[in-house]
Amino acid sequence: MIEVRESPQHGRGVFAVTPIPRGTVVLEFHGPHLAAHEVAPDSYHLQIDEFEYLGASHEADDYVNHSCDPNCGIGENLRLLALRDIVAGEEISWDYSTAIDEAGFQGFPCRCGARTCRGLVRSFRDLTDTDRRRLWPFLMPYLRRKYPGVR
Repeated sequence: MIEVRESPQHGRGVFAVTPIPRGTVVLEFHGPHLAAHEVAPDSYHLQIDEFEYLGASHEADDYVNHSCDPNCGIGENLRLLALRDIVAGEEISWDYSTAIDEAGFQGFPCRCGARTCRGLVRSFRDLTDTDRRRLWPFLMPYLRRKYPGVR
């Protein structure tokens, strides 16, 4: 269904090998559980709770790139779900701001190329109210609990 290969915008990425219908579980994020103080800023990590992260799994989930107009979103149990039908050859993407909520996070430049690109990947807390409401259905569960009034 998917494979890791070179991405024209991001180095390595995950691509659909076959068509993926809307609602399909594309992959599940996994890796060692780390406390915030164990996370190196330049390492692969995924925030899954206020002070908890997943470290690198060394599998496809480490290579799914960000997009401000993603074709996938986070579902229950750290599963990445297709938000729409994905065609074979298309790069799999999700919006990293649906997981990040670090105080003082400076963000990093976004080069997703989407028409709606925000230009900077930022913490959920630093997004506009409009972006927060739009991203609400795809938030990590800990962010739904933390920001219940956003919807």
